[in-house]
Amino acid sequence: KGISKEEVEGVGIGVPGPVNSKGEVSRAVNLFWGYKNVVGEMEELTGLHAEAGNDANVAALGEAWKGAAAGSSDVIMVTLGTGVGGGIIMNGKILTGENGAAGEIGHITVNPKETLTCGCGCKGCLEQYSSATGVIRLAKERLEASDKPSELRKFADDEIGGKEVFDAYKAGDELAAE
Repeated sequence: KGISKEEVEGVGIGVPGPVNSKGEVSRAVNLFWGYKNVVGEMEELTGLHAEAGNDANVAALGEAWKGAAAGSSDVIMVTLGTGVGGGIIMNGKILTGENGAAGEIGHITVNPKETLTCGCGCKGCLEQYSSATGVIRLAKERLEASDKPSELRKFADDEIGGKEVFDAYKAGDELAAE
């Protein structure tokens, strides 16, 4: 865009996981990260001031600033993608909580009988069912356990994504609906 580095005040980054006040992440399960000093690494890479926050929190802040919630001082936002996230804005500020995980709804237990472990180390998390990753996992489990006809059978196992599952559902596919 022709912007010189001198014109840039800093960089911001949203990370899918809890970010503490120092810009450190203890764990970002969907990126397979353990501890990472995100702010330190960004400043070292760019030579610019950096700030980091949870991706759903900064998305909620962006919506409150210039998006669908513009002008609102209190906002709750849910993000769906590889994982499930939540961002909370109260009185125009991000609510982070003590450890940076406020609003992280993806790891609320919704099925205490689940035997498979979530990427966070717990079992039965909302993210295991409602994220794109969870929807794909459940679709593959249904395909394997059933002889029902399904549009999803035309795909190789590694070709089934969230879009394919939802497209099959919209086309009336009973197995995709399950």
